[in-house]
Amino acid sequence: MKQKITKKRIRKFLSYYRPWRRIFIMDMCFAGLSAAAVLLFPLLSGYITGEVLSSWDADTQRNLLLAAMGMAVLAAAEIGSNITYAYFGHAMGARMEGAMREELFAHYERLSFRFHGKNSVGKLMTVASNDLNGMTELFHHGPEDILKTLIKFVGAFVILIQIHVPLTLILFSVLPVLGYAAYRADRIMEAQLLRSREDLAQMNEKLEDTLAGVRTVKAFGQEREEAAEFAQKNRKYTDSQCLFYKVEAEFYESMRGYPRLLTMLAVVFGALFIGRGTLDVPVLVTFLLYVGTLAEPVNTVMNFMRLYEEGKAGFIRFMDMLETEPEIEEAEHPVRLTDPKGEIVFDHVDFRYEKTGPDVLKDVSFRIESGQSAAFAGVSGIGKTTISLLLARFYDVTGGRICIDGTDIRQLSLDSLRGAVGLVQQEVYIFNGTIRDNIRYGKRDASQEEIEDAARKADIHDFIMSLEKGYDTEVGTRGIRLSGGQRQRVSIARLFLKDPKILILDEATSALDYESERAVQESLERLMQGRTSIVIAHRLSTIRGADQIYVMGKQNIVEQGTHEELLARGGEYARLCRLGLSGPQ
Repeated sequence: MKQKITKKRIRKFLSYYRPWRRIFIMDMCFAGLSAAAVLLFPLLSGYITGEVLSSWDADTQRNLLLAAMGMAVLAAAEIGSNITYAYFGHAMGARMEGAMREELFAHYERLSFRFHGKNSVGKLMTVASNDLNGMTELFHHGPEDILKTLIKFVGAFVILIQIHVPLTLILFSVLPVLGYAAYRADRIMEAQLLRSREDLAQMNEKLEDTLAGVRTVKAFGQEREEAAEFAQKNRKYTDSQCLFYKVEAEFYESMRGYPRLLTMLAVVFGALFIGRGTLDVPVLVTFLLYVGTLAEPVNTVMNFMRLYEEGKAGFIRFMDMLETEPEIEEAEHPVRLTDPKGEIVFDHVDFRYEKTGPDVLKDVSFRIESGQSAAFAGVSGIGKTTISLLLARFYDVTGGRICIDGTDIRQLSLDSLRGAVGLVQQEVYIFNGTIRDNIRYGKRDASQEEIEDAARKADIHDFIMSLEKGYDTEVGTRGIRLSGGQRQRVSIARLFLKDPKILILDEATSALDYESERAVQESLERLMQGRTSIVIAHRLSTIRGADQIYVMGKQNIVEQGTHEELLARGGEYARLCRLGLSGPQ
């Protein structure tokens, strides 16, 4: 947790009311009307017992009927107001919570690879779902409960002080005790609830991680170990919940005794005042009715405390995420990359993943002409993939610059930059849905003819048509119903639809068997035609035909040339080939 509730965060919270301010005003008006009706009800009851029934004459029945009609009107006003503000208020709160969730989702998408590397999907989902679930109730009931409580307490005090000052002061003298207890409970519940939310996030992280890797769990026979680790995190979350419920129960059950304390004070001191002749029984009845009326605001305060703590804990975690600054920001006046040619220049590029960490790249410079293919070779972990991530601006360089068609990519709009770059990785992500949906991801408005043409170029159309539902076949979570080669070809079909000018192939076939690799490689070769291509691979068979091969050493390029030139030179590239690190020749 970075920080708690600040003025900036309060303004942010209040800003969500702005689009719904008319509904909010209406909601508060009806909440006020409901509170006023409840407040006036005992006054009419006191009027009946103290005035109407003080003597029975010709006007008594008429006055009784009028008072009853007044009470019926107040009851109807309260019920109608409650129905109105309950519906519109909850609807308003749900829409405000929905707006927060959409804002958070869009912010997640803007955040860098580094952020997503440090925060698991389970944690991010917990903030977007569990932490925001209580916001509907807080948005709706928070202001409304405060208004109703103020009207009832202040109104009751004003009315009762005019009836009998000493008894009123005695009854309201216990309010500071209630206020102190509420303040103390608030501090304790806040800390415990935040701890509970953190434990929930950790439990969800473990749940998401294990289910996502369930094949690996089963393959290594780790079901018991994973179940034990999940049980440990689940018990930790359960224990923190129980501690919160303990504090909550102590506070709420203590506060529920407050109306009984008021009743006791009213009866005891009221009897004393009656004995002294300064108070009569009908007035005491009125006081007792107001004691009953004050029980509701006490319950309202307790309900508000629960909503406030749950909502505040969720809002703090929400704002911690929302205030995380994106590392990759567009220039103030970004340049759109229109009709890209595909020339790439790395100009003395330095890069490190952490500010205080070691350099991954140091003074790296090279040029790839439009339409050329360039391959990067080297041992694992030497920085080959880093080059592709920098080119797509998933990270920013820490020194030097990268240019496309002569423009520093930091000056380009992100959508036009990434629209010009297509990426095929070893780990292909297939979304849950149909094959058609996944191919169309490369071009959302693609026609069926365009989708099928892309599938043919990716050499997957015939396979799709052999399926019972064809392009409407559901692929399952992460494309689990497709083989590795089929997932790769679906991703290649996406890129044929996207039609990027620059293509990055990052170990695109390294996880495939020999037969699947050949089929996918043919599709990739068709995709590479007419595009500037960067190939990152450890198999020599996938890079030997490149126009230029760059051999990566520690932090920099140590050799460059064609396959034949590098072999003849007998340097690092030739050594890799002899060691077999680059696969069969």
